[in-house]
Amino acid sequence: MEHILRMKPEYITLSDGRRVRIEWNMNALGEFTSLTGKEMADMLNMKEGRADIKTLRIIAWCAAMEGEAADGKSLGLNEIEFGRLMTMHSIVEFSGILAKQSSGAEKKNQAPRRFPLIHFRKTV
Repeated sequence: MEHILRMKPEYITLSDGRRVRIEWNMNALGEFTSLTGKEMADMLNMKEGRADIKTLRIIAWCAAMEGEAADGKSLGLNEIEFGRLMTMHSIVEFSGILAKQSSGAEKKNQAPRRFPLIHFRKTV
């Protein structure tokens, strides 16, 4: 049987206390492309992964709509209403989730890093 890597759902908290699931996947990317006309290549070519705030708001809204749909719910907010409810804390939360979901890699629990053993020779 093939092993499928599933990431656990990730959420941001809006200023009204609502927790919203974030899913940046093919559906969210497709919606983003429909709204902006920007293709995946345009996203990859953004200078140092930076986006203007309007683009980031659209990405966040598309990812939130997809996340809520994945939970079987409707976001029920348009892009502007959604942006209005995002605080600086939720923007930072979203940015971290986006970076993780865009990289396609989920960090596994790693053992604490140990210093390398250094062997000293006695000099005679």
